[in-house]
Amino acid sequence: TLQVISLLLTEQQEQKAGIREERCSLIVCPASLVYNWQKEVERFAPSLSTVMILGSATEREDIIKKAKPGQILITSYDLLKRDVDVYKDKIFAVQVIDEAQYIKNAGTQAAKGVKKITAGFKLALTGTPIENRLSELWSIFDYLMPGFLYGYDVFKKELESPIVKNQDADAMTRLQRMVAPFILRRLKTDVLKDLPDKLEENRYVRFEAEQQKLYDAQLLHMQTTIKAQGQEEFNKNKLQILSELTKLRQICCDPGLCYDNFKGSSAKLEACVDLIENAKDGGHKILLFSQFTSMLEKIGERLTKNGISYYVITGSTPKEKRLQLVKEFNKDDTTVFL
Repeated sequence: TLQVISLLLTEQQEQKAGIREERCSLIVCPASLVYNWQKEVERFAPSLSTVMILGSATEREDIIKKAKPGQILITSYDLLKRDVDVYKDKIFAVQVIDEAQYIKNAGTQAAKGVKKITAGFKLALTGTPIENRLSELWSIFDYLMPGFLYGYDVFKKELESPIVKNQDADAMTRLQRMVAPFILRRLKTDVLKDLPDKLEENRYVRFEAEQQKLYDAQLLHMQTTIKAQGQEEFNKNKLQILSELTKLRQICCDPGLCYDNFKGSSAKLEACVDLIENAKDGGHKILLFSQFTSMLEKIGERLTKNGISYYVITGSTPKEKRLQLVKEFNKDDTTVFL
């Protein structure tokens, strides 16, 4: 992010010096990061003028059309695909796509949208250029330099299939040589030299009697159900099995997530609250993650009961509110962020 901001600042300076034609630049990112990009640019390069493309379709169109040369426009993948026709007459100095794995599937509207933008220089930022298939790398390069890795059919025949199916070393070397000059890779060990090593510690917690009974009963139910199924029935019911596995995980967190009438205690919740109390006493702040928002609610109830201050972000928290909460947590004495 900081390197991109430095690039945009240099671009602005060269435009003002008359070395380059004055043009806007465009940053495309997930909706949850639009405000973050604006704040980061404001923090590190306050001389850059940023414009967030938000609001109704009419309001967004007005913002895009009235953008002044040199400004940095920031939009989301979702809004870009809706507004793509409004951009057709604009030429940007720099186009940046953040979390570029959003365009890993070349057939999606998000991928087609960013590829319709005209820009003098294009950048893709991602920590995961390949998540599942080599075609994802092809899609990113199709945005950066259309045709460089050929059309997808040729890429698949000459590179992807030989590499994936046959582990063809020559094809691998050929692809590496083609893309290497255009990839700048940063390892955490290279850039986070002043941070301490991350320490991971697993805490194991023993179930209470009632929680153990519920877990064992759910496990037995699953085993009995699966054993009674033939292969065809098993294949049909995979989603149901996934649902049952999820229920096992929820019982581990707190049986109350599955059973409204459960009145017992949760070993994991008790251990979690103990850890928070200890960290609070040591003057630490805590980020606490759960895959179940319902579990966050239960933890929040306990924190309130114990007089421990906290903030919450879930998928339903508006983007503006998220940024506000993060800023407040970094400044105030709130102990926990759920």
